[in-house]
Order: sequence, then C-alpha cells, then structure tokens
Amino acid sequence: MEEKGAVSPIEHKRDIMSLSEWRSTQVGMWAWLTQRFTAILTIVFVFLHLTYPYQVVFQVLLLMSCCFHLVLGLRVILLDIGTKVALQKVLFGALITFGIVLLVIVLKWRIIY
Repeated sequence: MEEKGAVSPIEHKRDIMSLSEWRSTQVGMWAWLTQRFTAILTIVFVFLHLTYPYQVVFQVLLLMSCCFHLVLGLRVILLDIGTKVALQKVLFGALITFGIVLLVIVLKWRIIY
C-alpha cells in the first residue's frame, strides 16, 4: 500500500540506439568515458609494447593513449580544486588541444633524436 504523498521511483533508461539520446550527453560524461577508454587502451598498448618492443606503431599508440589520459586526468584535478563546472566544455576543449600539441611536440622530438 502506497503512502499518501510518496513519490514513485522513475526509471531513467537510455535508449542506446537513439542518436538523439547520444547528442544530449553532457561534455563531462564524454570526458569521463574517454578517460576510461584511454585507460583500457593504455593497458593494452603497454602489453603490446612489451611484446613487440621495436614496433613504432605500438609506441605511438601508447603515447597517444597516455597523453589523452593525462590531459583528461588534469581536467579532473582542475575540477576537484575548484574550477567551475560550467566551464567544462571550455576546459575539455582546451585540454584536448593541449594534448594534441603535446603529442605533436613529443613525436617531433622523437623523430629528431
């Protein structure tokens, strides 16, 4: 028997096949998913790097994965120390750009030496 004034729980299930559902996903969720994905990729690429140590493709993929995992971790740190959540979109874009620049610098440095 329900009590008067009791609120029934509402189920929030996402239709993963609906394109409009994915478009409404907030930037913070995309950043969280990307960081988890790059963590898994980093583990896979470390294993491949140790298995095939002189394959440049695995070295570059490991570097890319670590670089993006690093900048997304910096985003979390900045949010934890008090950056406004309203700036997530700007922060995400700026740090991804920083990650790409960092990746290009490291790759150019590796090619030179």
